[in-house]
Amino acid sequence: MKLLTWNIQAGIGTSRVLDYLIHAHRQVLHTPSKTIALRNIARVIAPYDVVCLQEIDLGGRRAGFRSQLDVLVALSGHAHIAVQHNRTVPGISRHGNAILSRWPLSNIHDIKLPGRIAGRGCVMADVAAPVPLRVACLHLSLGAPSQVVQLTSIAERLRGAPAWVAMGDFNCTAASAPMQAFCTMTGGTLPQRTTCTYPSWQPRHDYDHIVGSSALPLMHAGALTARLSDHLALAAQIAR
Repeated sequence: MKLLTWNIQAGIGTSRVLDYLIHAHRQVLHTPSKTIALRNIARVIAPYDVVCLQEIDLGGRRAGFRSQLDVLVALSGHAHIAVQHNRTVPGISRHGNAILSRWPLSNIHDIKLPGRIAGRGCVMADVAAPVPLRVACLHLSLGAPSQVVQLTSIAERLRGAPAWVAMGDFNCTAASAPMQAFCTMTGGTLPQRTTCTYPSWQPRHDYDHIVGSSALPLMHAGALTARLSDHLALAAQIAR
């Protein structure tokens, strides 16, 4: 089973530091380049069985008032989705997370994560795959104190699942205190080698992760090369 997680940056397509400045208008307006970016993103995610996406725009002005998820699902061919709306910036954006799957999803939960600043979340669902598992797609806050509280909340929801994966933009490294505490709480494990995914043009930080339960050994974890966001996509495979 092939897994992938990706912070797609709402199709803005930052691929160098200068883009933050010269493409600043893409943060608030829809542009033809985003349509092209979404097509390319859909092409990348299409081969994967379960995909977790963060920073997807669900119909704000910067997405042309159309959900980017609808575009990606139509192009990638994933038949089942679970979506979460986290935050609205009036007149500009509708931020969200989403799970795309080849197999049916059930027991879907929209979890608004606690933190100093509202707007972070986790969407969780059970996947009726050949290896049934619970999937948590998450996007954490920037500060360690909030991350600890948020990961504790997610850990409580994972208890009782015989097999699970937590995928997303953790905004912290594998060696960080919040991540180590999460793995201790859940018995979760990371791939033996961590992979840097941010920034996409010169990856220096391992902020994106795929954490698996002890009953779900992960292998072949690594970043993809497509520079369609300021994060690289991270992929892994379930070993059985």
